[in-house]
Formats: sequence, C-alpha cells, structure tokens
Amino acid sequence: MYCPRMATDTRRTVAAAVAFEIGQADRSKRWLSDRTGIPYSTLDRKLKAQVDFNFSELFLIAEALRIDPSRLTPPAFVPAQEAVAS
Repeated sequence: MYCPRMATDTRRTVAAAVAFEIGQADRSKRWLSDRTGIPYSTLDRKLKAQVDFNFSELFLIAEALRIDPSRLTPPAFVPAQEAVAS
C-alpha cells in the first residue's frame, strides 16, 4: 500500500544524504551538476526534496563523489548485517 508520508520522508532522507556528502567532499551543487550531467535546476529541486532522485542519478552522484552508493540510500535499503555493524 502506498503511503504518501513515507514517500516524502524517504525523499527528504535521500536529499539530506546527498547534501551531506556534497558538503563532506567540499564540493558545490554546480560542480556535481557538471560532473553528473544532472541539470542544475533538476539537482536543486531534488536536493530540496521536491522531486525524487532515481537510482541511476544516485549512482552517478556516488561515482562523482567517490563514495559507496549505499551512503545515499535510506536505512531500509542497507542489508541487516551492515546496519548492525554501523
């Protein structure tokens, strides 16, 4: 069953994770847009949690930032063993 609140929470969680990793890498939204090919205006809307990121975009972002893509996904996407270890 679809739950709009859960979808919004997930969108915010992912947007926050992406924004955090951009900051950790000391990069800008413009830099990330240039590196990934995601238009700046689209990236900005997604970082404001107005629109969902798709998995392809998260993979491109992880590649550009040189991080594991799982760092950009909600905890529900992390296997149980990894979640316990963190």
